[in-house]
Amino acid sequence: MEWAKFEDAASRMEEGRKVVLDQLTLELVEKGESVSKAERIARTSAKFKNYLRSMHESRKIANELKIEMENKNRAYWEQVSIEAQNRAEMKMSR
Repeated sequence: MEWAKFEDAASRMEEGRKVVLDQLTLELVEKGESVSKAERIARTSAKFKNYLRSMHESRKIANELKIEMENKNRAYWEQVSIEAQNRAEMKMSR
């Protein structure tokens, strides 16, 4: 469940990146900047950089949780296999 929560947050942030950039650009254009200059300023702004850092951190956490989830799943199936092998060996030794 933790992985799903962070995966969702990271995906939403990735989708919202363009919206944030457009909002910052629009604010600058409304203040009189040309579109191309406004885009450059917006892309290098602290607000956009912080947004990107948050987005990447959320993706990193989601990826780490996915690895943890996959490791737990692998350990579970390994245990199931060991138990099945033990049962088979017990049947053969009877």
